[in-house]
Amino acid sequence: MFQVFESGSKISREDYKKRLPELRAELLKTQFALQEQGIPLLIIIAGVEGAGKGEVINRLNSWMDTRYIETNVFRKVTDEEASRPFHWRFWRKMPKAGEIGVFFGSWYTKSIKNLVFGKESTAQFDAHMNQVKSMEQMLVAGGMLIVKFWLHVPEKKQKKRFKKLEKDKRTEWRVTDYDWRYHEHYQQFIKVSQRAIRLTNTADAPWNIIDASQKRYRDIAFMEILLQQMKAALNKNGIKNGTPAPVIPDVHDIAKPKNILDDIDLSPKLFKDEYKEIYDELALEIEFLAWQCYQKNISSVIVFEGWDAAGKGGVIRRLVPALDAKLYRVIQTAAPSKIEKSHHYLWRFWQDLPEDGKITIYDRSWYGRVLVERVEGFAKEEEWNRAFHEINEFEYQLIEHGTIVNKFWLHISSEEQLRRFEERQKVGYKKHKITDDDWRNRDKREAYKTAVHDMVAKTSTEYSPWHIIPANNKNYARITVLEIIRNSMIEALEEGNPDKST
Repeated sequence: MFQVFESGSKISREDYKKRLPELRAELLKTQFALQEQGIPLLIIIAGVEGAGKGEVINRLNSWMDTRYIETNVFRKVTDEEASRPFHWRFWRKMPKAGEIGVFFGSWYTKSIKNLVFGKESTAQFDAHMNQVKSMEQMLVAGGMLIVKFWLHVPEKKQKKRFKKLEKDKRTEWRVTDYDWRYHEHYQQFIKVSQRAIRLTNTADAPWNIIDASQKRYRDIAFMEILLQQMKAALNKNGIKNGTPAPVIPDVHDIAKPKNILDDIDLSPKLFKDEYKEIYDELALEIEFLAWQCYQKNISSVIVFEGWDAAGKGGVIRRLVPALDAKLYRVIQTAAPSKIEKSHHYLWRFWQDLPEDGKITIYDRSWYGRVLVERVEGFAKEEEWNRAFHEINEFEYQLIEHGTIVNKFWLHISSEEQLRRFEERQKVGYKKHKITDDDWRNRDKREAYKTAVHDMVAKTSTEYSPWHIIPANNKNYARITVLEIIRNSMIEALEEGNPDKST
């Protein structure tokens, strides 16, 4: 409850001036330490209108090194943002390692307003808050420091500030019709905000509630809390960096249960003449359906994973001629760049999500976290284990937005893979397709096989299942994939696109 604020917390001018120089110096020193440690800091500022959130942000930028601070103000959703999953607009602005992002307005704002004004139900609100809590925990687990502030002023104080601002022509513009509408629903906003705080107040990302009745107290309290949590993150990071990595048993030393891939029948075939006849018809269908989806604002994400030489590129080359070039993008996922490494591993994939009606095709994807990064040791065990849940949450947000998600694992036998490797070495125009990495990955096939089993078992969800495609016969694999894509478009068009207006 907010009764504690009614009394008003204060600090004298003398105490404010006395504390200020030391506090500013500590903030700068700690900011540089965060930068050196590569810890990204996200500051979320929310609260009552008239509490001076903008003033606090200005103070923050004047007291710290602004070269490494980016303030993002999230107001009305743009057409570009509305055409993608809700959290896309926020992922684009996430701070990279060592830098600070300030979110003025965040993933809380829209749901709070919607519940107050009856645009969504309590159940919908709670579901979104749980989604937010899960996302924040994921970001913190990935190395980000999140500091959340709620600035509060009592109802009478809010009204007094609005009236004072309106009396001066130089500041009257700061008070909008929305501010007064907010004031009329003050108690309801407080009730809903309390619910949001209660549902998302976690040990990883706790809320810091500040009495903003007096500006001096507000500013000092804000900065001291921020400093305290920055130092705590540095101490935690130091302990983490000094702890030896756990010893993970070699995959060959573990008694393994039956693998999902063992049950895949790799014998199906499709001969060339039959393939061509089916393909030509499928291509026409997909072209027509893709345009229908475009007109209905139904986007698609198509993920291709599989063994080296399993034919991912070949399938993609048969898919794209059936699509208008204006509607799709193909993303070939390689090792992350320096900038990408400075963010959460999902950040780069949020950047390329298709807008409504369009298609993004991923030649390898975010599943690298639980495949190559796991097997090659680029991700720690706790990181790739955590990724299963993070990926499911990510894909759920795509589905919730109305995006079609198709995930394909192209499966070939070890013998067929070896045959294709050797063929590539012999044929001049195929030599570029075989690398030392391919041979090294083949030597670790059993480890990758275990990783694929876990991936399918833990991320083949009701809303986003895996399709394991027998790919020893390329014609059969290509037609099977295209049929699944066609059928998913038909199903989405029959169901219609969910309402994204709220």
